[in-house]
Amino acid sequence: MSDEAPTIRDVSRRAQVSVSTVSRVLNGIVPVADQTRQRVLQAVQELGYRPNAFARSLVTNRSNAIGVVVNDMTSPFYSGMLRGVEQELYAAGYYMLPQSGHAEIETERRALDFLQQRRVDALVIHVESIADEELLQLMAGDIPVILVARQIAEANGKCVHSDNELGGRLATQYLIDQGHGRIAHLTGPLHFPDSRARLQGYRQALEQSGLGFDEALVIESDWLEEGGYSSCLRLLKRCPDITAIFAGNDQMAAGVLQALRELGKSIPEDISVMGYDDVLFARYLYPALTTVRQPLQAMGASATRLVLAALNSEEVEVQQKFEPELIVRQSVSNR
Repeated sequence: MSDEAPTIRDVSRRAQVSVSTVSRVLNGIVPVADQTRQRVLQAVQELGYRPNAFARSLVTNRSNAIGVVVNDMTSPFYSGMLRGVEQELYAAGYYMLPQSGHAEIETERRALDFLQQRRVDALVIHVESIADEELLQLMAGDIPVILVARQIAEANGKCVHSDNELGGRLATQYLIDQGHGRIAHLTGPLHFPDSRARLQGYRQALEQSGLGFDEALVIESDWLEEGGYSSCLRLLKRCPDITAIFAGNDQMAAGVLQALRELGKSIPEDISVMGYDDVLFARYLYPALTTVRQPLQAMGASATRLVLAALNSEEVEVQQKFEPELIVRQSVSNR
């Protein structure tokens, strides 16, 4: 028996049809009688034939690949989102081609250019630095584009996002309900809409509870563990009377926990800590982190269902605005 890989001609001989009929079945662009189709597919399976993906793409003008851009693929925040994207694509017979934009405008542009040069069929993207106007131009182009974890008013129906202002209120109100009156907030970079929305929710909860907003209790940080650590040290020098810290994401909260331990603070007895996102490691920190959950995997899945529906000129009903959920663990105590 030959060790050479089976060819399309081998399939046509086994199925007793022409090469062009085999091609029509595999490319799915021209209807073929069901009995003939089944005979071709059986021959493909028996021979172990694998179609040339590049050749097929020339015929169908489809790559069966969806480009995905996120801030940082190594971040625990984006891993959940990417899992949702990948599962939906795999189920639909598509592949994911991911890129990181690192919240830098030129890197984000290069990532988008790279994916379009690779002729991806559509894009699911979360970019931070590219302006709304530039994204609207991209979305008016030749391939479907869906934004995830970002909202543009003019792109109604093409954005999947979470209510970050509500999340900021939930986190802060829970701390208030536990008797905390001096609550600090470490924000992410404030040029990010998510950071500003969570800060606004924090401020609303304080003002509605009659505590008032104190700028001295807010420090802008960087979303990372190192930023949470250094910002916590700065904060306690500035305001040593705080009883709780609301970190703008779980990664910064992890840095806060480490800084508090090094300072000899007992958590949550001395200072309570609240996170945001509920990434996988949040439940394994010590103490386990009370946080606000964003349904990241569900958001990624919804964005993918939207982009596949657009790609195939279909309509689909999916959730596009998600509400965050308070997750109570052991890092917050009553006062």
